[in-house]
Amino acid sequence: MVGRGQAYTLEGVLAAILVVTATVYGLGAIDTRAWEDETQSETEQLAYQASDVLSIASESGALRDVVLCYREGRPIDGDRERTLAEFERMLNHTFDSQAQQYNLYFSYWNTSDQRETRLVSEESQGSNDRPPTSAVDASATVTITDNTSRRIGDECSSIPLTVKEDQNSFYISEDVSPDSPLYNIVEVRLVVW
Repeated sequence: MVGRGQAYTLEGVLAAILVVTATVYGLGAIDTRAWEDETQSETEQLAYQASDVLSIASESGALRDVVLCYREGRPIDGDRERTLAEFERMLNHTFDSQAQQYNLYFSYWNTSDQRETRLVSEESQGSNDRPPTSAVDASATVTITDNTSRRIGDECSSIPLTVKEDQNSFYISEDVSPDSPLYNIVEVRLVVW
């Protein structure tokens, strides 16, 4: 009986070694560069799209409008059933309609000469997790001066108050240069995956 048990054990070990060897040999024979190149190509394309969206929005003034229009309780999201600002339409057309996830951040100077960052978009699904390593980001800056008109409402319509006069309701209450026309500089960062 003992001899048979040892024979079965030896047969099992040899079969396992044979399966592992065949798997290692088989994986060595398969060229996985095509899959890697495709993933890298998709990531590069996503990076170009993110950069292009911010560039076009910056040139058209849509980025400036959304920076001036943002307020607490109204996240910037291109996938909402309401009137969308022009920048939100760009996000919808480029990312939401393609089932891409993104986070949008505004970073600006505070009175302590440090950057303060806010997540201004709705957090993507699985937001408790960090974006994957394949996530890409792009950024652009918006300069706000003391006499820049505030924007309000879903249409981001201009209101007569300037940001300096409206510091109590504007999310950036810090005038980083009180003795000059510069109010603040906002870096808009778009992270897409």
